[in-house]
Amino acid sequence: MTETLVEVQGLKKNYWLEDHEIEVLRGLDLTIRAGERVSITGPSGSGKSTFLHVLGTLDQPSSGRVLYDGEDVFRRSPAKIAAFRNKTIGFVFQFHHLLPEFTAQENVAMPALIQRMSKEEASMRAAATLTAVGLQHRLAHRPGELSGGEQQRVAIARALVLSPRVLLADEPTGNLDEASAASIHDLLDEMNERTGLTILLVTHSSRLAKRMPRRLNMVEGRLVDVSAEISTAA
Repeated sequence: MTETLVEVQGLKKNYWLEDHEIEVLRGLDLTIRAGERVSITGPSGSGKSTFLHVLGTLDQPSSGRVLYDGEDVFRRSPAKIAAFRNKTIGFVFQFHHLLPEFTAQENVAMPALIQRMSKEEASMRAAATLTAVGLQHRLAHRPGELSGGEQQRVAIARALVLSPRVLLADEPTGNLDEASAASIHDLLDEMNERTGLTILLVTHSSRLAKRMPRRLNMVEGRLVDVSAEISTAA
């Protein structure tokens, strides 16, 4: 049986708005095995992005635990959490956040340089990762010289350059046309098959969500597994 990679236990996240407490995540429990591809759908404001941010250690939970390989990651110091995040988790967002003054290769090399890898090794890793996502002919191009789909592929390469175990993608195709979106999802499927990358994808598109073997729906801060329901309907 495939090993458990991520386990979420009783996860809650609340925010204060003036003197009013807002419950965003309401006691989530979830187990994700290594190599799984999981989608999360749900209406705006249901807590999808908040959950991804906590799962990716970008935000602290109000209560509950997030375990990677059985260890509660939030028991680490802030510096060790940041190091863990940079090495273990890759992020892709709806907006690619590429640095416009740098080439594709330089953008992708950034996480490796942050890890204090030598410039030569970081550059080699970046070139290899861009080649893996089909952009070997765009290494020296800046973001403004690339199409929307190519820019998102650069963002994916940047997320993968340190060979993370988990990729968290928040509406990664939200700004792309249908053909480009399908191409990005083909790429994610390929990376999962080739490397065993675990993928958790937040999307508003039910069509794209159905491409993932496991499908969750976020409703008012709670997760419902709808995989069997969707499969039966199909």
